[in-house]
Amino acid sequence: MADKFFTKTIDHFKQFGEVDAIILGGSRVGDFSDADSDYDVYVFTDGRLGTEKRNAVFRDTCYCADLDRQHWGSHWDDCVLKSGLPLEITYWKLAATRENLTNHLQKHIPWNGFTTCVCNVVFTAEILHDPRGLFAELKNEFDMPYPEELRKNIININRELLEGITPSYSKQLETAIKRGDIFKTHHVRTSFASAYYDIIFALNRRFHPGEKMLIEVCKKNCEILPPDFEKNLNIFFSAEGDKILPAARRIIASLDKII
Repeated sequence: MADKFFTKTIDHFKQFGEVDAIILGGSRVGDFSDADSDYDVYVFTDGRLGTEKRNAVFRDTCYCADLDRQHWGSHWDDCVLKSGLPLEITYWKLAATRENLTNHLQKHIPWNGFTTCVCNVVFTAEILHDPRGLFAELKNEFDMPYPEELRKNIININRELLEGITPSYSKQLETAIKRGDIFKTHHVRTSFASAYYDIIFALNRRFHPGEKMLIEVCKKNCEILPPDFEKNLNIFFSAEGDKILPAARRIIASLDKII
């Protein structure tokens, strides 16, 4: 059962004519939610939904709200409902979402990790409000089997990033470790894992679900996994100093057995 303050917040947003659709994504619609999971909401709007309107809603249903966050190319509000549960509302445009889906599902353009996260949001979300059917129309437009060309491109570009091109993550790790650059080492290790997971989900023809609990998600939802999948990742992230690069290369060697 949805939190009553969450439901009331959504009911307020449904009254705004500027809102094209509202969907619920994240762990609340996945397999790994619990009583403390936050609410990840995506509001599709043409960009004219003013701060004062939103503030009025949050004053009614939230203890606090931090509005108009705009890091990482997104626009969202972070709130805490009066029940104590976190609520994040991200504002998307239908046109930009359609462009993203076109680039990946029709033009087969890969990214350096997290390629199909928007696809996953669109196709796993619960529709809370779609008065003119615009979101359903968008979803139906791109309802297709996982494109083999996209699958191949994600695997190829991210495998090269792991090891095989001059600025590969393995090479960057090697340089950072030699320099004793702790920050760079951690940064590259995370980028390495992002590319690795993008390959895993593409191999399994599954959209990327984001960054949470990925080992558990893969074990539950991916039939194709490298040998010693969990063990190798745990070693890689717990390794220090000159043990990091051998751990990375074990992950690559194991991955190559299934590509």
